[in-house]
Amino acid sequence: MARRADPGRAEPCPETGKIEAKQLALALADTLDEKQADEITILDVSGPLAIADYFVIATTRNQRHAESLARELIPFAKGQGITNRHVSGTDSDCGWVLLDFDLVVVHLFDAERRAFYALDDLWGDVPRLGFTPRERTEGEAEPVVERADAFPSGWPEAFEE
Repeated sequence: MARRADPGRAEPCPETGKIEAKQLALALADTLDEKQADEITILDVSGPLAIADYFVIATTRNQRHAESLARELIPFAKGQGITNRHVSGTDSDCGWVLLDFDLVVVHLFDAERRAFYALDDLWGDVPRLGFTPRERTEGEAEPVVERADAFPSGWPEAFEE
């Protein structure tokens, strides 16, 4: 199974100077795993879709956890030279946060919404990119989830370009 050795910085493509979509998908999944998202799946949708190459799907504990993960992923991707095109689902308790990084789209669901929308089943015929989450110890701390009023002014627009 694929897992990057250094989740802090992916190597850019020598020709373009940008991180490849596959590397970005793995790096985003690794970041989600570090922040204790569950059931992380990477779908290769490059065949049937023209708008994205990969979907990264993860289950979150609740809306705050999803929003906290979004706040981690946006600056991480920006540090890789990737800007986010759109953020959706942070303005209400909808249970689904979507981050569009152009060739990689991240879907953060609570367990109920993930089961309802069943993107894994809907895209069941596309290849999966191998990703192995790290082993967690039994006593490992739960993620710290900030208060909803702790968002930066203008969230999520402040992170969009």
